[in-house]
Amino acid sequence: MTSPRSGGTPLPGDGGIAPASTGPGPMPPTAESPPGPPVDVAPRFDPAGSVTAPVARDTDALAEPVAAAVLACPAVSRLSAGPFGTVGTYLPGRRVTGVQITATEVTVRVVGHPGPLRTLEAQIRAAVTPLVPGLPVHIGLDDLDTGDLEVDRP
Repeated sequence: MTSPRSGGTPLPGDGGIAPASTGPGPMPPTAESPPGPPVDVAPRFDPAGSVTAPVARDTDALAEPVAAAVLACPAVSRLSAGPFGTVGTYLPGRRVTGVQITATEVTVRVVGHPGPLRTLEAQIRAAVTPLVPGLPVHIGLDDLDTGDLEVDRP
């Protein structure tokens, strides 16, 4: 009893499954091909070209100042770890809940006081943007803290 993979006849119930193919290989250039080198050729380094180095940031060191700036906003009640508790920055011996900073973005999750959402957003962006210039700031509102508000119930 042999299988098609070993070159013999297929086994009953095998369905004649052939081994996976890696494809036909690189396509030859055609008239519709974009100008430039083929895709599988690595670009060459041009020493005369301008190179902009990425801004080096210590994202862990920025977590606490960002958290303090967000908590100073009047529309923010407290920071939140998000619905699944995943937003936070781990530092030696502690965790900064509600702030996550990467090389490409900042995420802040909060519980706010009742009020206009645009006000909450504007306050957080104004507080965080100077600390992390050039990075987009993503804001998540997880809840509203009604605290001492009296609610009329029927």
